[in-house]
Amino acid sequence: MVKLFNSRSSRPFRIILLVIAAIAAVAACAHADTPPAIVIAPSPFAWSVVVALVVVIIALLGVFLGMVNKSLGKSVQIKATVKKTVEDSYARKIRNEYQAKQALLDKKIEQVRQRFTMVMIKVKNLLDTLDHKELFNAISNLIEVDIGASRYVIFLVDPVKHELYPFRWQGYSDSAVEKFSMSVENAHALTYALKRKQTIYRDAATSDIELRKLLDREPLSNMLVAIPLFGKEKNFGVVHIAAFADGHTEIDESEIRFLSTLPTFIGGALANADIFVQTREELTSAKQVTEHEIAEKRRLQEIFSRYTSAELIESLLRNPEKIDLGGVNKTAAIMFTDIVGFTAFSSRMNPKEVVILMNEYLSRMTEVILDYQGEIDKFIGDAIMARFGVLSDLPYPAKNAVEAACAMMEELELLSSDWANRGLQGFNIRVGIATGEVLAGNIGSSRRQEFTVMGTTVNLASRLETLNKELGTRILVDEATFVQLPRGVKHQKRENVRIRGLDTPVTIYEILEQVKSAKIVSIQPKLDQLASRNNQSTDKDALPDTPPVAGIKRPDN
Repeated sequence: MVKLFNSRSSRPFRIILLVIAAIAAVAACAHADTPPAIVIAPSPFAWSVVVALVVVIIALLGVFLGMVNKSLGKSVQIKATVKKTVEDSYARKIRNEYQAKQALLDKKIEQVRQRFTMVMIKVKNLLDTLDHKELFNAISNLIEVDIGASRYVIFLVDPVKHELYPFRWQGYSDSAVEKFSMSVENAHALTYALKRKQTIYRDAATSDIELRKLLDREPLSNMLVAIPLFGKEKNFGVVHIAAFADGHTEIDESEIRFLSTLPTFIGGALANADIFVQTREELTSAKQVTEHEIAEKRRLQEIFSRYTSAELIESLLRNPEKIDLGGVNKTAAIMFTDIVGFTAFSSRMNPKEVVILMNEYLSRMTEVILDYQGEIDKFIGDAIMARFGVLSDLPYPAKNAVEAACAMMEELELLSSDWANRGLQGFNIRVGIATGEVLAGNIGSSRRQEFTVMGTTVNLASRLETLNKELGTRILVDEATFVQLPRGVKHQKRENVRIRGLDTPVTIYEILEQVKSAKIVSIQPKLDQLASRNNQSTDKDALPDTPPVAGIKRPDN
C-alpha cells in the first residue's frame, strides 16, 4: 500500500484524500462545543448536506482526473509504438535497399569476372602471335566488344619523334584523326596517363586540380577514359575513349576494376610481339612484313639497342641494308676515354661507393655520346670506347666527337659537384680522338660476337688517350680530326710527337679544357660557308691518309 500510495500514478488520489481530510476537519469544527471564532454566514442547508455535496464533487473530480491520466498514458504508449513501428519500417527499407544494391554489385562483379576471364583468354591468344596486324585487330575487338567503346583512338609512341600518333580509331573521320598527333611532352590528359602509367577516368579527374585543366585540351578533348599501354621497360601508347555504345558516361566500381586490368595485359602482348621492331611507317602501312624480316630486325635491335640512340636504331630498322654485319670499311672518328688515377681513387673508397659512382658516370657519359650521334662500342673497365660515323653517315664525324668530348667534361663537372654535396670524391678523365678508315663488322667467335671496329685509327685513338698522362693534357686529337674542326676552336699544337706503335713522329693537337661544346655548335654556319668556299680549291696540306672532308682546310695556327 505504501508503494502504491507513493507511486506517481496515485498523485490525483493523494490530492483528493487531502481535500477530504480538510473538509472533515472543517465539519468537525462546526459541530464542536466551542467552535473557533470564525463567523460563517448562516446557510439554508445543513452542514451534512454541504459536506456530502463536496465529497461527491471531489469524487467526480477524482474520476475525471483518473480518466485524463489514463488517457495520457495510452497516448504516450501509442506514440512509442508508432515510433518503434516507423523505426522498424525505415530500418527494413534501408536493409532492403542495401541487399538490392549488394545483389546488383555482386551481379556486376560476376559480370566483371566473366569479362575478365574472356579477356584473359583473348590475351593468351594474343601472346601466341607475332603478327602485328592480327594483334591490333584483336585489341580493337577487345575495346569495341569487351569494353563497349563506340568512339576511341589507339595511340602509339613514336620513339624517334617522341610523339603519340593515332594508329587505330573508331567514330572519327580520317581527316580529323590526322590532326591528333601530339608530342609526349605536351600537357594533355593522354600524355599524363602515359607517363604516370595510370588509367584516368573523367569523373575522378574533374576533382583533381592538376588533371582537371588537362581534360579538354586540343587536339583531342571529350575524354571519358584514358588507358595507358605499357610493359616492364617501355611505354607503347594510350587508348582514348570518348563514348560507349550504350551511351553511359559514368564509370562505376565494377567497370573500374575491369579497366584497371587492361594496361598491363595489353602492354604485355605488345611487348611480347615487340611492336617497336617495326617502324612507324611499316606499322601504319598495308604492307605485310614477313616473320623473316621481323626476325632480322630483331637481330639488329639486339645488337645495337644497348649502346645506340633510338633515332639511329629506327634508321637501321628502316634501312637494314645500310650496315653490313660481315665487315665494311668506314671513315669514322674513334674516341677513347679513361679515368685519371682510377686505381688510387677506387682504393680510397669502399666497393659499394665505387659501383655507385661508376654507374652514374658511365650512364651520364653514354647519354652525352648518344646526344652527339655517337655510338658506344664497348666499356673496358672504367674506360669507354665510342665511335662516330660508323652506323650513321655524319658529314663531320670528328667534329661530333670533339663536341661530345667537351660536353663530357662539362657533364663531369656537374657530376663532381653533385658527388661533393653527397660527401663523395670525384675524379677527372682523359680523352683521345683519332679519325680515319676503320673496319666495322660483327666480329667474334661462333659462340659470341659483337659489332665493333678495328684498324690503325682505333689504335691511334687509344694511344692518344694514354699520351694525355705523359703530357699532362685532357683532350688530344690527331691531325685528321683537327682538320674537321672550325677555326675558332682553342687548341695547342704539338709537332713531332712520337707515339708508341708508329714509325714516324706525328702532329697532334690539345683541345683546351675551356672550350665548350656550345661554342663549336654556334659557328656551324661559318663552317658550312667555309666548306662551300673551299670546295673549289685543293687542300694542299691534307694528310695523305686523311679522307676528303667537304674540302675544309686545316685552320691556321
